[in-house]
Amino acid sequence: MPPGSGTSSCGRWGGIEAGGSVKKQPKREAQQAIKLNTALTIALVCLIAGFLGGVVYTTYKTGTGGQPRRAPQAGPSDRTPSPTPQQSQRILELEQQVSQSPDNQEAWAELGHLYFDSGNTQGAIRSYLKYLDLNPRNPDIWTDLGVMYRRSGKAEEAVSSFERAMALDPRHQQSRFNKGIVLMQDLNQAEEAVAVWRELLGINPEFRLPGGRRLSEVLAERR
Repeated sequence: MPPGSGTSSCGRWGGIEAGGSVKKQPKREAQQAIKLNTALTIALVCLIAGFLGGVVYTTYKTGTGGQPRRAPQAGPSDRTPSPTPQQSQRILELEQQVSQSPDNQEAWAELGHLYFDSGNTQGAIRSYLKYLDLNPRNPDIWTDLGVMYRRSGKAEEAVSSFERAMALDPRHQQSRFNKGIVLMQDLNQAEEAVAVWRELLGINPEFRLPGGRRLSEVLAERR
């Protein structure tokens, strides 16, 4: 994830301020109100950032437990993970398959997931796009594509991919959650992110963050 700017106890979020009119208040009360609103916004961001650690959910599930997978971390000091020998062998097999049968949707999807897991962001994006050329109505793959766009530093493309998933499935939770993460952490649009998460809570009031805490509890502390 590209590094942010600003310094505070919550790092990059020190520059976020809340809006609102305070014209009718005495100067001192107005300053207190501004500080309170700003503190609430920063507190929310700190809570979210603390629980998520810069990690975006993805709808690509493991075969054991069905838990959301975490996207590889982005940053200038990151080391791209190397594929295991088994992954390398399977990638080679799938590349041969899609070369011979470019309309094989399942092969493109599996190839994208393997590149995803092994940290090959561009390979994952290429494979997911090939899959979506064949089947553009899969919200899970749009969500995984968005995660990889975010990993490559393309926040706007990530948001667009999550929105495509949401349009295909208005109750798709991971894409909606991911959109909020990118809006808040990458595009500095905290209020828009909160609005997206409130929509998510309308779909699933029990939605939980990594670590098990309810999203509703975190948002309630902002009030």
